[in-house]
Amino acid sequence: MKVVKTRKQIANNITELERGRNPRGKNFKEYRKLIKLGICFLPYKSQKGLSFAPSRFVGYVNNKLATHADNLDKNGRKTNDAINSVLLGTKPTTDVALGQAYIEFCRTIGVTPSKRGAFGRKRKYWITPEVLNLLEERAEDKIGADPNLSETEKQQLVEARIGQGVFRERLIAMWGKCCVTGCDCVDILRASHIKPWRSSTNDERLDKFNGLLLSPNLDALFDKGLISFKDSGEILISRQLPVPTRKALGCPNGAKVPLQKKHAKYMKWHRKNVFVDTEA
Repeated sequence: MKVVKTRKQIANNITELERGRNPRGKNFKEYRKLIKLGICFLPYKSQKGLSFAPSRFVGYVNNKLATHADNLDKNGRKTNDAINSVLLGTKPTTDVALGQAYIEFCRTIGVTPSKRGAFGRKRKYWITPEVLNLLEERAEDKIGADPNLSETEKQQLVEARIGQGVFRERLIAMWGKCCVTGCDCVDILRASHIKPWRSSTNDERLDKFNGLLLSPNLDALFDKGLISFKDSGEILISRQLPVPTRKALGCPNGAKVPLQKKHAKYMKWHRKNVFVDTEA
């Protein structure tokens, strides 16, 4: 079977998955099997909320639940590459918030997933802008509905999502400049969470030790897991970041950030869950 080349082709396959989601339908068993054994998923917004599409299904043109098992040549690497290309180079990655959402999703269709996908591999997810916004909106809704938070606290937490408000003020007071390059043009610097806002507790979302003040280029690299830092502050650069690109983005080799002990738990989390320390 041919692999997908357009978003429309992926959307058609997601529509087929949604048909199979009906518990009374003849393809529901195959649908649940795909969800349970999948390794890489394309999250998407359905009428029932955040849902998950296995790459080995949505990566083939005009795929059908009734005949998917008959495709003896199905290959996750081929479909992953195809989806990466359609999504303009976006690659699947591990994500704690999406991992939790996947488990919640499985419960709604009566599936008990293993801790990892097939062959014991970690599950990964494509994090599109739509999905990221959906995750953060879900977190905001929980904040808004929390009766234990004052309106001021709710506002502070929501502002921290985009690196504003009291969280940003605390990072500026702590760092005063880009902690990597020394750029002191504070107006352009980003208040970046080490452990992402969507995966943090409310206390962690406002904790100044869960943040770095970074120039926009370095903030983007850190957010994508292409750089991280040791507990001692030395920069770690992913093997997926080519040297010419690193230089073009102003990412210095051998940089060291003056981290404190209270940064350690967050930086460890970033290295484990965000940093991409493998070749592409």
